[in-house]
Amino acid sequence: MKKVLYAVLSVFSFAFFMFFYNQQVFAEVDLKELEKEVSQEQISSEMDDIIVMQNEVASILGSYEEIQNYGTVYIDRANGFKIVIGFKNEDLITNRIKNVLSEKLGEKVEFAVTDITYNELSKIKDDIFDNRESLESSGIHITSVGVDEENNKVNVIANKVDNLSIASQLFEEKYGGTDDIINFVFDPEAKNYMEFSRRDNHSILGGGIGLQLPDGGTCSTAFTATQGNTKFLATAGHCLNGDGSIIRQWSNNVGTDHVSYFQSRGFDIGLINVTNSGRKISNYIFANAVTYYDAKYTNSGSFLMNQYVCKAGITTNYTCGQVQETSTSYKDDVTGVTVKDVVKIYATGNTTEF
Repeated sequence: MKKVLYAVLSVFSFAFFMFFYNQQVFAEVDLKELEKEVSQEQISSEMDDIIVMQNEVASILGSYEEIQNYGTVYIDRANGFKIVIGFKNEDLITNRIKNVLSEKLGEKVEFAVTDITYNELSKIKDDIFDNRESLESSGIHITSVGVDEENNKVNVIANKVDNLSIASQLFEEKYGGTDDIINFVFDPEAKNYMEFSRRDNHSILGGGIGLQLPDGGTCSTAFTATQGNTKFLATAGHCLNGDGSIIRQWSNNVGTDHVSYFQSRGFDIGLINVTNSGRKISNYIFANAVTYYDAKYTNSGSFLMNQYVCKAGITTNYTCGQVQETSTSYKDDVTGVTVKDVVKIYATGNTTEF
């Protein structure tokens, strides 16, 4: 069976069909669908529709995240592209959302009935993940737990199960009645991958360019940000310590290690203060170029199930994938840090490992 590597992306903005048989069970992925080449035009067009949806929902509910109390949202790719919103209950507010989005997006949006909300799934996910030490003492070694909004399930991936019958009993006792919600996958080779990742000094700072750290390691910039007159480069939290040390981009000093929330809070986001670097900041991205920036940030939003997303960096260059879980928690294999609320994606066909 062809194996598929997955990666996790930090979320900045925002089945347990009880497979306890005496055999190995792996998550199945539609590889033919993933291997279809996706154009930048398609990604951009879909993002425009997603932003319209999220902005309209936010205008009705006060914030887009509030929809997580009403149901689930994902992208259906069975026949192209369609945003599917599942509501657990119907009321005047959900009817208003339906009317507004139907007018704005037409056939690009569809509404369904769901028996569980995103926040209810997320609560189950957090409960399982927070109790993983107890589960490990019973012989169940969990590598990650994530929310699958398309199938209304919580995916639990374990790379070691000492006794399948005992494991089954434990989950029935703890999560009785949720056997149609939890999808347990036993994969002895399951690991959590965190990719670091252009080698040149840029007078204009943006996303996707290389950083060199005091310990000799390398990382990549994600985007730039400001707070008042203070300028920042954002990168992965595991790249920084928040100790004020000098950070280089690529071989020239660019700023100081301002803050990291990786060790302290489990959020893989960090900031480099570049106010006094003498370099300009921009919304540019060094995506798939060979000489200069070739993309830029135009908007932000929340991830949707099955959405195409791309990243750029030193190690893996430019890679794209499809969102497979919208909220995943795991314990990093290398650092031992518990990371929460990240997005898991599968790599698409014509890219490097992701």
